[in-house]
Amino acid sequence: MNAEFDYVIAGAGSAGCVQARRLSDAGFKVLLLEVGPSDKSWIIRMPAGLRSAFKPTSQYNWWYYTEEQRHLNNRRIQQPRGRLLGGSSSINGMTWLRGHPLDYDRWEAEGATGWSWADCAPYFKKIESSVIDSRYRGHDGPIRAQRQEKLSPLNAAFLEAGQQAGFALTDDVNGYRQEGVSRFEMSVRDGVRNSAAYGYLHTMGEHPDLTIWLGCEVQKIILEGKRAVGFRVLRKGKMIDVRARKESIVSCGVFGSPQLLMLSGIGPAAHLREHGIACQVDLPGVGENLQDHLECHIQIETKEPVSLNRELQPHRMLWAGMQWFGFKKGVASVNQCHVGAFLNSSPTTPHADIQFHFFPVFFDKNWIPVSTTYGYRIGVGPMRPTSRGNIRLRSAKVSDPLRIDPNYMATEEDWRVMRESMRLGLEFAAQPAFKRYNYREDTPGTHIRGGKAMDEFIREDAASAYHPCGTCKMGSSDDSTAVVDSQLRVLGVENLRVIDASVFPSVPSANINAATIMLSEKASDILLGKQPLTPDSLPFHSQLSVPKASKDVGLMSSGKTT
Repeated sequence: MNAEFDYVIAGAGSAGCVQARRLSDAGFKVLLLEVGPSDKSWIIRMPAGLRSAFKPTSQYNWWYYTEEQRHLNNRRIQQPRGRLLGGSSSINGMTWLRGHPLDYDRWEAEGATGWSWADCAPYFKKIESSVIDSRYRGHDGPIRAQRQEKLSPLNAAFLEAGQQAGFALTDDVNGYRQEGVSRFEMSVRDGVRNSAAYGYLHTMGEHPDLTIWLGCEVQKIILEGKRAVGFRVLRKGKMIDVRARKESIVSCGVFGSPQLLMLSGIGPAAHLREHGIACQVDLPGVGENLQDHLECHIQIETKEPVSLNRELQPHRMLWAGMQWFGFKKGVASVNQCHVGAFLNSSPTTPHADIQFHFFPVFFDKNWIPVSTTYGYRIGVGPMRPTSRGNIRLRSAKVSDPLRIDPNYMATEEDWRVMRESMRLGLEFAAQPAFKRYNYREDTPGTHIRGGKAMDEFIREDAASAYHPCGTCKMGSSDDSTAVVDSQLRVLGVENLRVIDASVFPSVPSANINAATIMLSEKASDILLGKQPLTPDSLPFHSQLSVPKASKDVGLMSSGKTT
């Protein structure tokens, strides 16, 4: 069987949904392919239901695992990814952060021409509808970014503790200044998860030029010589060749995109030969450059019923459900991370390289809240890891799991920053603002404050913050590790692009969903031949911008500013 469209997009995640909307809005016939189911479930739409997608039985999660990590006591680390319309934006924690402007200037320095902060800033504004009135923010975009202004006692204590520890309070973490403690925004619109599918597909209504196939498995890219002409798809038990008159777009994510390229003969020739795959284009960078944020956890038990754990009591859960299903209000209408921090690991750090996520929740080891214990958790970790890993095929079958090796904590620099992250996190928890709430330190434990004991705790506790990227790196043609050019065209192949977080040259210094949607929005203008939005050189704060005299006086070993 055969079908034909102008554009065919493999993968309906954050990036694929953006492409589907923008290309169909431009009058092209578009087919969007997704192996998973629809996102039209209350489990997905309800912000408080996010933990349901992290159960091992969830149909909405790929539940990838890494290979044994030799620097983390040979543990295999969970790598959940969304397996449904909207991809990981349909199961993530909804924390809406851009990263730092210098992240995107670094992209350009790494070979991604046209992807500097000034180039990306107008697209960040285009995609969002922020409640913050500022020239840094967008107000008419498909993704609502809102804050929880009425903070719970524990969230308020975190912001106060950060200031007691000597850090600035930032009024808009996505504005002029990222560094400091701040309220975080969430991608929630009127009590509903504002995923890429919700923002770009559902709320804009159906489009006559857009066709969506769910529950279909993309087997390979169809190549005629060095030209991509579509995808081979297994749908409803039948193999279909779907042809693209203009271009084929791979948006299968950090793991799926390099996998599909390699299964199609595009990748490291020697590795492809290992699995009996004929190499069509020798691209050694496919699957390399894997980066991810790793975090450790400080968890404190409190005797006061001020954490979200109390909402798991049966009568409270009933009330929360009634409020959400009836009015999209109440505790179920928001996510769980409303405040956090970005800090510097040293006075010489150009910009914050440590992130804190604060949760007014006591979790078990699988991130499932418990109903019998109250408390809070601080997730801490490096934002710009220097360790690099890769992914490799396990076989030539698309259904076989990949060999995912992030190579976590492979450098001394990553250890330095992680140790400093833990030190600062414990310093936050020891401030007077938390004194009335601190009953028992669950992790790491009061007997662990540094040295070999802390290193062993890190090896046992560290887990992914779920921000993997970089496996189809964007770069210049003379970069042997690059997979796509700055127009996101696969090197050595005609009419084929990769558009998703796999093309990031390096990981942004924050959660990456906003950056993924921004990238796809900008990419749609590239595909359509539109003039890019006018660059906006919005000023920003960094340690590089602080006068030297101020640094000498106001920066301490932890990177605090006064």
